[in-house]
Amino acid sequence: MNKKSRRLVLILVVLLLLALLAVLLVRCRGQRTAIVAGEAPKAAPAGVPTSASPASAALPPESLAPATLQIPGHVTAGASFDVAWTGPDNPGDFITIVRADAPPAHYENRTETRHGSPLALLAPMETGAFEVRYVTARSHAVLGRAPISVDPAKVTLAAPEQVTAGASFAVTWTGPDNAADHITIVPKALPDGQYRNHTATAKGSPLQIIALMDPGPAELRYMSGQDQEVLARRDILIVAAGVTVAGPPQVTAGASFAVTWTGPNNAADYITIVPKTLPDGQYRNHTPTAKGSPLQLTALMEPGPAELRYMSGQDAKVLARRDTSIVAAEVTVAGPPQVTAGASFAVTWTGPNNAGDYITIVPKTLPDGQYRNHTPTTKGAPLQLTALMDPGPAELRYMSGQDQKVLARRDILIVAAEVTLAGPSQVTAGASFAVTWTGPNNAADYITIVPTTLPDGQYRNRSPTTKGSPTPLIAPMDPGPAELRYMSGQEARVLARRDIAIVAAKVTLDAPSRATVATPVTVAWTGPNNANDYLTIVPKTAPDGRYLRRVPTSKGSPVAVEAPGEPGAAEVRYMSGQGDRVLARVDIQLVAAP
Repeated sequence: MNKKSRRLVLILVVLLLLALLAVLLVRCRGQRTAIVAGEAPKAAPAGVPTSASPASAALPPESLAPATLQIPGHVTAGASFDVAWTGPDNPGDFITIVRADAPPAHYENRTETRHGSPLALLAPMETGAFEVRYVTARSHAVLGRAPISVDPAKVTLAAPEQVTAGASFAVTWTGPDNAADHITIVPKALPDGQYRNHTATAKGSPLQIIALMDPGPAELRYMSGQDQEVLARRDILIVAAGVTVAGPPQVTAGASFAVTWTGPNNAADYITIVPKTLPDGQYRNHTPTAKGSPLQLTALMEPGPAELRYMSGQDAKVLARRDTSIVAAEVTVAGPPQVTAGASFAVTWTGPNNAGDYITIVPKTLPDGQYRNHTPTTKGAPLQLTALMDPGPAELRYMSGQDQKVLARRDILIVAAEVTLAGPSQVTAGASFAVTWTGPNNAADYITIVPTTLPDGQYRNRSPTTKGSPTPLIAPMDPGPAELRYMSGQEARVLARRDIAIVAAKVTLDAPSRATVATPVTVAWTGPNNANDYLTIVPKTAPDGRYLRRVPTSKGSPVAVEAPGEPGAAEVRYMSGQGDRVLARVDIQLVAAP
């Protein structure tokens, strides 16, 4: 092989290697693309559409078919008007009103076409030549347009030339009454676009406005709800109200007294009494001027220099003031040096007898402002108070109903009541028996008989101590260990107790084994013969506690008991009058009459 042939072979080998390298590079790039395609897709930069975007792929092409618009030739500034349209109604397409020379992408007030045809569009507050346009959402293409003239709103305001500060007055007006339009009263110097007291024009004409509290030149303004533009204005003068307030030169702490006044009597105005040093704008006890003149006011409890103030309900301004002095009330309280726990006793007192005042008895250590048993001072002097149940040092207190202050106090000792109980050691279930007792016999005290295991504070059969001693008591129906208890009516405390046993009653019945239906059956019996005990004949299946005809055991033994009218198995029963319990029973067969 010559030198030239060898060179040619070498060139061919190099070309072949380059070709193989190119194939390998293409294959590697394909594998990398496949791996990347399996990863989560990265978001494209904002505002940059991409053909690979799923959202773009999902949207149908934007239709740019021509649109038509039907609108009035004129509309009042700020008013809502109807636009009838036809067009592609692409998602987000809208109708807007703009100046005729506005760029296609520019819009102001607008409504999306998804609201249907016709739709409502809001006119701007500026006047002159405008254009209504159908604009696509994505490309901002203007598919239809129609000229419209925005005319100034005709607005007038009429009101009195002057009004009293804080007073309500009438304003008549004409105007567009667009959404959120309102009439306001403002200081003359207040910049346009701001407002003070105002009323929506939706309230009609005339409408009511409340004057400002600051006297001086002011202005009524008709304000556009769209951009707070002043559509009309009118001067008005706010004059100070003539206000006076008068009352006694001094009053007793907590007492009710009369105040006379003159003034505007505006909504929420009131008269208050406050400490002389209290900053203006704050209040204490007060009464609305709507109560008339004179009105009643309650003095504060703190003695010292004070002030009557006529307060504006609008911004709590002081319109008039008058000095007064609050003097401490002379208060005394007296009672016996000691009293039995739970007993009623007399308390004498002197004091203001203000609304809500009361006398209370409390443990000596109870903090001021709290109370226990109490009686209002309106009950007069002396009044009756009930001692606490806990023996020990106590205190009588005269309490102010206004702020629970203690105006007077007196020591008193509560001593335990001496209580005894006596009764039989045992008693038959359901029987009546006598209990003798000694004790305070306070209001609602009572004697009860209960199972020994019953917690204190609960009761069963009972008799009030007002029945005297001895007092009758009826034993429960359940046999077993029991207890007599003397119970306090104030908080159901056990003041004394005594054991007693309840034994079951011994009851027998003697009756024929067969009887004719609906005929008298003679029954002999023995038993407790407690109050309301009785005999009855019932079908064997009748639940306990039921009866047909019954005969009281107080009729004696033997006694005739009428049989039921249905034949079959039956029972003669001795029934307790206390709880309709069956104390004894005997079978009887009832047969039909021959």
